[in-house]
Amino acid sequence: MSAHDLNSTEAEELLNRLSTAWSDCDAAAAADCFTSEAVYMEPPDRQLFTGRDQLTAYFSPLEPGTYLDVQEFWFDKRSQTGAMEFTFGTIGADSADHGVVVLAFRQRKISSWREYLPKGPSAFSEFTSVEGKPWEWHIGNYP
Repeated sequence: MSAHDLNSTEAEELLNRLSTAWSDCDAAAAADCFTSEAVYMEPPDRQLFTGRDQLTAYFSPLEPGTYLDVQEFWFDKRSQTGAMEFTFGTIGADSADHGVVVLAFRQRKISSWREYLPKGPSAFSEFTSVEGKPWEWHIGNYP
């Protein structure tokens, strides 16, 4: 491990700083959690922002009440990669984005953010509930 590598606690602290910056609507502080050439994307072709200048512009329209709740976080110190399951939304809204992001870290910052992001009820417990939903695919209609 080099001086430029993170351990699991430091990676989680970096994500907490990002969450706080988004909650504070501080686009510059949020962008500072990323390397200068970071790639922030939602594949296959939904969104792509590269570098701090684009990230600052992307984060600038955040509104008061914005939040990022991390449900789970996994980190591999050796490869400096991680993943998290999260909810991103606005306090009081009926819906929120729930997703998974795959992360790469370099120079103690986020160098790659690749998110997969379905919208659903704002409460994570409702989003992940198995009861009372008209599931698109289930054993009753599966070939």
